[in-house]
Amino acid sequence: DVEAEMAFALVASDPNARPKQFRNLFEECIFVFTAIMAIASTTFIQGVIVINTGTIGRDLSMTPAQVTWVAAAIGGSFMLFFSKTADLFGRKLQLLLGFFLLSLFSLLTAFAPNALSINVLCGFLGLGTAIIAPPAIGTLFATYPQGKRRNRVTGALGVGNPLGFILGSISSGVATKYASWRQSFIVIAVFFFVMAGAAIWTVPAIPRSGNPGALVKQFDYLGTFLTVAGLACVSAALTEAPELGWHSYKVLILLFLGLISLSLFAIWENHAPFPLLPPSIFQNSTFTMSIVCVGLGYMSFITNQFWISMYMQDIQVLAPLHIAVRLMPQAIIGVGWSYLGQALVSCISGRVLMGIGGLGYLGGAVLMLFVKPETSYWAVLFPSLCVTVIGADFQFIVSNLYISSRLTPSQSSLGAGILQTALRLSISIGLAITSAIYGTMAQTPQGRTHTTFPFSRVFLCTIIISSLSLVFIPFLQIGRQGKKQSS
Repeated sequence: DVEAEMAFALVASDPNARPKQFRNLFEECIFVFTAIMAIASTTFIQGVIVINTGTIGRDLSMTPAQVTWVAAAIGGSFMLFFSKTADLFGRKLQLLLGFFLLSLFSLLTAFAPNALSINVLCGFLGLGTAIIAPPAIGTLFATYPQGKRRNRVTGALGVGNPLGFILGSISSGVATKYASWRQSFIVIAVFFFVMAGAAIWTVPAIPRSGNPGALVKQFDYLGTFLTVAGLACVSAALTEAPELGWHSYKVLILLFLGLISLSLFAIWENHAPFPLLPPSIFQNSTFTMSIVCVGLGYMSFITNQFWISMYMQDIQVLAPLHIAVRLMPQAIIGVGWSYLGQALVSCISGRVLMGIGGLGYLGGAVLMLFVKPETSYWAVLFPSLCVTVIGADFQFIVSNLYISSRLTPSQSSLGAGILQTALRLSISIGLAITSAIYGTMAQTPQGRTHTTFPFSRVFLCTIIISSLSLVFIPFLQIGRQGKKQSS
């Protein structure tokens, strides 16, 4: 990877010193913040959408399945594709393109006239997040070598998710309170436009060498088609199933086509001369298990977050701004957990930190079983929010550091893309499964009598999911990280 090699050439001889391409600390901080918001763009948009799902659904007369689509459409089936293009054709150009597209589609979403249009536009927002996340994290890992400075930057990446949620939810809540949910998308359109300007200023413009024609010929077009088609069909089937029914021909056909496409993709990648997803990456069992572990944990985290918001809207009948304020402690405390994880990662085994994160997911999910309409926010919801975010922060930091240390510089964006793909798929699959459970339980006699019954079954499902993520922890071979490795 010529770009990565040239980036390392610009790194100061001291791995803990500021990289040479930044003239001062302020410029470096702007670069890191821009990369953080690119990587956390899904969480940022999630913050806007989660607290407005009820409002949007009522305004556009959406069914429960269509409301779930709004959140699930940020899945990003193109993540692997754009991970590869980031490594092949340059990261800064792709980052700028993604920011401008996010700004454009956020603006268009503000004028969505119906359920179909907003679901399609949210799908394009997912496309934008898939474009910018791989080059952002790939550039960070190419810029910072192993050492304490990379530890601090990786810790800042963990801060990005709670920070993105704060910015998204609060700006959305304020805009909705004083105008409407449409203005919240105008606000984020402006935000992404500003981020594009920051990327132009601070992201290093490293020229690439090589034959572009050869790169185009070597690209895995069939693998790209199969993975995008497969993930899109499976996500669509899981999300539509609660409304159409699992025996619907449309759902069964989509699920069949998706599974066939993914199976063919797996076979093709073992024979392709230049595979989109090299099978050799998964020969490292710890890498594979960490991806599954993080994906399951994040599935529990995001689905809990979504249904807590729906509980506040449907059962407690709270306004979007009030919901944002109640969810904000999770993001604020998440910043503290992130920096704690950053400090611990070089002195405590990564397996232990992953285990602590998994227990955080499980503990927060268990607490939600005790939530009642009359229960104090401080008794159940507040501690659940504070504990759950431990998993999101600790596991994100450990997995990113492990990926960056195990993959070559030329695969850094691809490795990040695999992780980001797992996280985004966990959103689509988790929301689809829990939406099906909610819809089924709501039709039972107990569900019709007690409106909180479907929510309790959804929260029970998140407990099961978070418990499954713990199964892989004992088998992870991740030690202390962050110290400069010998060459």
